[in-house]
Amino acid sequence: MNPSAGPSAVAPTPDRDHLPPGVERPAKGDPAVLGDHRVIGRVARDAAGTVLLGTDTAGAASVIRVVPARLADAPEARVRLEAEADRLSRVRSLCAVAYRGADVRAAEPWLASAHAPGLTLAAHVAEHGPLTGGMLSALAAGVAEALAAGHAAGALHLALDPSRVIMSPEGPRVVDLGTVRATGQPLSPAQWAAPEQRSGDPAGVTGYADVYAWGALVHFAATGTVPSGEPTGSVPAHLAPLVGRALAQVPEERPTVLEVLRELTMGEDPATAVSGLVAAEWTGVSTPRLRHVGRPRRTVAPFLLAGTAAVLVGALIGGGALVSTVGSPVGAGGPDTDDAAAEAAGEVVEEERTGPAVAEVPEDVDAVVADAVELALAASSFTTYDRLYTNDIGDQTQTHYRYTEEPQPAMSRTVHFGPSTNGELSFGEDLAELVHFAPENTGVIGGGERRYFRDPGPGSPETEAPRVLWEEKLRTLEGLTAEGAQVTYEGRSTIGDVEIPEELLGDVDPLERGGHHYTGTFDHRFVGLSHGPVEVEFDLWISEEGHPVRFVAVGVPEPGALAENGEPRSYTQHLDFMRFDLPVDVEVPEPTEIQATRP
Repeated sequence: MNPSAGPSAVAPTPDRDHLPPGVERPAKGDPAVLGDHRVIGRVARDAAGTVLLGTDTAGAASVIRVVPARLADAPEARVRLEAEADRLSRVRSLCAVAYRGADVRAAEPWLASAHAPGLTLAAHVAEHGPLTGGMLSALAAGVAEALAAGHAAGALHLALDPSRVIMSPEGPRVVDLGTVRATGQPLSPAQWAAPEQRSGDPAGVTGYADVYAWGALVHFAATGTVPSGEPTGSVPAHLAPLVGRALAQVPEERPTVLEVLRELTMGEDPATAVSGLVAAEWTGVSTPRLRHVGRPRRTVAPFLLAGTAAVLVGALIGGGALVSTVGSPVGAGGPDTDDAAAEAAGEVVEEERTGPAVAEVPEDVDAVVADAVELALAASSFTTYDRLYTNDIGDQTQTHYRYTEEPQPAMSRTVHFGPSTNGELSFGEDLAELVHFAPENTGVIGGGERRYFRDPGPGSPETEAPRVLWEEKLRTLEGLTAEGAQVTYEGRSTIGDVEIPEELLGDVDPLERGGHHYTGTFDHRFVGLSHGPVEVEFDLWISEEGHPVRFVAVGVPEPGALAENGEPRSYTQHLDFMRFDLPVDVEVPEPTEIQATRP
């Protein structure tokens, strides 16, 4: 227990409008109820499915992992899920989150565990620096106790890293125990895996892999770095020899996790020793404050304050109401004002959205943009047309993105620059496979049969996976919610005649594309250029369903640079988002069609 919090400190209970840091509102398609758990938020989405936050009938918060049907319906998958759920139900641990139930026969099976409030170890070290003294010893012992309890019940972790240890006020809490074997999916980056896990032979992976991960984790907690060989001198002397043995390359040369725990507790009863160590040494950790997400507020720019006050006074004196905010700056008056008055009078404002923010509070740009980004990230398929060009004649790059989860996850990025065409393709579980492609040289954009290869050749620039590049572009929209951004809601409108490749557009009439229209200025970085953020003028359309439709930004990243016409060289970026959750074809080659090097 954290002495600074006091023995009676109780973590605040999250609800749909008050969520912990890093947890967002449920996305489109997320279930509302799972067993006895009411879903109130989304924690993450990874290779093993979606992680949701819920509350049970008693009001206790729970974390629920939902396994997608494509994984659950694989051969023997439900047998593995059922076996792992049984193991987890038998784990009795101080420092592993408690099992809260499962339904392995549901169309999308789920497993629930207790919610531990707090930052991850990774976030804690980033914010406060490495752990020292008794705090480090308590972490090492607590994580070892959780792993030992899991191993005693037959449950391995196999994905332990700093994102799977929560720094709760009550002590360290290990999450995701058993998830890898339950879902058959890897969860952690490769640098946290034991050597035998990287060999590709699952038969050789045993509990010794968790011991290796424990050593890497303690090394990180003590130094802030991932080990690359022997432990550094920054690991305290009383832990360094044990950490070194845990990091042995040969599994059998490592101690078992129970031996690690006994050495850390010096032969005392492990449960009693770990409980006492945590009670005495676990200090300086508090429960993160919940944040209000139901009706996000945004800071009103100073020049708007006087106008806002005048509108409020006029409404109060005349008994009137604001009829429309179309054409007015976002944040100037509107529904949030009524909430503020009610809160000031001591009333509880409870208003839960049943759909996307744009359908109910389109003036609330923070909520609208958050919904748009979340919905796009969660989509099972989409296409995107990206154009970046200057006002020099013929100077433009076109990029096509296509993504689908059926019949297997796959995403392509095709770049057209003049007659040159090339790109990358990611496919397979977690989009782990990455290959490059280029057509035969026909001199025609998009012409020629594709040739796939793994090595683009010497001198070729490093290339990120298509999904990473696409998400980076998508998240530039979040700049509209940053301090200093000026946003005006223009109401609904269509975009007009915009030429988009038919293969990306689908059956939609281009003249009907549009939605809720926002304009203004904000600091934007043109992804793909080396220049930093610059102020741009933008237009953004959001569909009635909450998806991004079109984003246009125009700015001058190079002061003093001139275009051919003598005007300052300006850059324009067009991002057109389409085909969300509709059929999208992404060509995936057979293994025999992929060459080692560029032909």
